[in-house]
Amino acid sequence: MFRAIATLALASASAHSAATLTSAGPWWERVTVLVADNGQAQSCRYESSLQPKGDQECTVDGGQAAVAKGASKSEFTRITFERRFSPGAKPDMVLEPGETLLGGRVMSLAIDARGAVQNCEVVATSGAVTPQYGCADLSAERFEASAAASAGAPPREGYMSIIVYGHSEHVV
Repeated sequence: MFRAIATLALASASAHSAATLTSAGPWWERVTVLVADNGQAQSCRYESSLQPKGDQECTVDGGQAAVAKGASKSEFTRITFERRFSPGAKPDMVLEPGETLLGGRVMSLAIDARGAVQNCEVVATSGAVTPQYGCADLSAERFEASAAASAGAPPREGYMSIIVYGHSEHVV
């Protein structure tokens, strides 16, 4: 039920992100959508550690933000679509208390000296909602060029985690 909105949310994150991503250190981007019981998106917020100047508004088609049937009229659900980059060791998909993992994917990356994704492999998936964002999308991304950009430089390695999680709220 969240697959279509996940695609839109991650596309929104890609549109907000800088033209060139860094592979030198960890970073994250997230789109959080507040959805009412009728499936309409109430608000959409984009955040990024790459652009610490604050949250930005975004748009998501409310018709695609349908939530589970049976929610009470005063219940809203926050759905967050997040991508995290971690250089080096494989990360855990750690969530805050009260958040429920709906789905996730971890991809191993090799980034060449020019900043292109040279190799991408899905190394883990979890949850019932498999994110649509994958290796084909990552191959279209640009990372910063290596400072030692020589023909024989070994590729930089890192991991991209795509996580979809929810949090139910009861508005009084």
